[in-house]
Amino acid sequence: MKKIYIIITLIFCVSLLHAQQQSFDALKADYPQLMKKFGKELEGQRADYIFAIDVSGTMNKYQETVVPALGEFFKSLQEGDYVSIIKFGGEATNEVGSAGKIGAETIKNLINYAGHIYDKPTTAFEREKYFKYTDLDNMLHYLATDMKQIDRSKLKFVFIITDFLHDPSLPRKGKEDWEGVARRFATEQAGNDIYVFALQLPGSGRDLEKVRSVFPKSFNFNHVPITSGTALSDWFTQRKNAILLDKFYALVKHKIQPVEFKIEPTLDIDGNLDLGVSWKSNSVYDIIRVDAVSTSAKGFEFDPELPKSTADEEDILDAGKFNYQKASILTPTFKTIKGNVIAKASFDVPYEGELSKLGFEAPKFQASAPMEDWMFCYPLPFWLFCLIVALIIIYIVLVARAFGRNNSSFYRINGKFEVTFSGEPVTERKKAQGLNMVDFGKGAGFLSVPDANWHIKIDVKRHNPFLRPLKHPEYIVTMLKGSAFKTDVKYGPHQHPSIARFTRITVGDFRVRWLN
Repeated sequence: MKKIYIIITLIFCVSLLHAQQQSFDALKADYPQLMKKFGKELEGQRADYIFAIDVSGTMNKYQETVVPALGEFFKSLQEGDYVSIIKFGGEATNEVGSAGKIGAETIKNLINYAGHIYDKPTTAFEREKYFKYTDLDNMLHYLATDMKQIDRSKLKFVFIITDFLHDPSLPRKGKEDWEGVARRFATEQAGNDIYVFALQLPGSGRDLEKVRSVFPKSFNFNHVPITSGTALSDWFTQRKNAILLDKFYALVKHKIQPVEFKIEPTLDIDGNLDLGVSWKSNSVYDIIRVDAVSTSAKGFEFDPELPKSTADEEDILDAGKFNYQKASILTPTFKTIKGNVIAKASFDVPYEGELSKLGFEAPKFQASAPMEDWMFCYPLPFWLFCLIVALIIIYIVLVARAFGRNNSSFYRINGKFEVTFSGEPVTERKKAQGLNMVDFGKGAGFLSVPDANWHIKIDVKRHNPFLRPLKHPEYIVTMLKGSAFKTDVKYGPHQHPSIARFTRITVGDFRVRWLN
């Protein structure tokens, strides 16, 4: 007999684990990326399931549907989850076998207890306590006490099964403390994830709103009208299939924290906006995306380079550029841009579709910050504008210098030279201006000497005045007739040597030299 009991227990455990694994596999199929991120944590996620079951009056007629539905529901819970059954009428209590952490033995005990919860009281005392009255206020205070027991989970599912008709005993009537129990739920369960399901059995539900009012909005109060015992069984079947999804939802919801999104705009001289972004990430939303930027400053428009994403809680993003609407190529100017910068942002996560499917809408938020700064208003960047102006100024200076240099005596041919013969100056008047000192400063000149059978031509060649190695002009000497002449080497007629300034030219016994 003992062996049979062990075998049955093992089979029960295997079937329980198999059902749980099927639920996990279903979640992985529906939410592959979220389960990859949080699946391991979900395996360790524990929850409390608290059932407050009305056993007063004629509630026992629902025994045949409530008890089997509860049994199947218990089997679907994860090992380690906690179940507590509170039966209530005029009083409320947990009895032996009505609570414990889920395991094969615990489930059998819970099913057995649920099977007898609707048994009619056998004594007048029991009838007075449970069967004769329905004290919803007393039940809620007992529920608040049960929920705050130590070593319990932060995630709690509360199921209240009743027709929501408050009918306390005469000594209790008028002594209800709805506000007190509301304060208890708000303070004692602060920070926990609570889901309340009000399962209204057939009846008027007259005092449903009183019960609803004691739970904070954060408790996710759900009213479920039950029209028949079959409907209750069907609802529990649905919940059985959804309990892991409920836990998954609560796990993800608990991880989503306020973003605290802030911006700090910085503008450079050309209107380029660096947007300092600070925010608080969480394990669900760990990448933020700045989608758009606008400004309240008049006369300016923004050319965005968005969206841009960052996983850093503090980062600086190159958001785009402000442009002055009246800027033109002919009117470079400086303007003060003054106003608020408004940045709109959202999250950039790969499982956004899965979150939406799970019931979480993608949050969008914005932040604004004042900005006042100078801005250069021109189609070109300030540095390029300055470079172009500087080059123009340098060009004008160089051209002026080139004109001045080419017009100065130092850089002309300076044709003031003398011709000597056998060491003596040739003093006879020359054809050019009738002088023995001939000025060829206009750029070219001819030199002929009486009593000498030669005639030379001197030309000047000016080079690019902007490159230093090429600034000085070259002097080109051409022998038109007569015997060959020499500078550093001997040249014949019609040859064109380039010579430096003050180079001596020798033709036979005649020599030509510059005087200055």
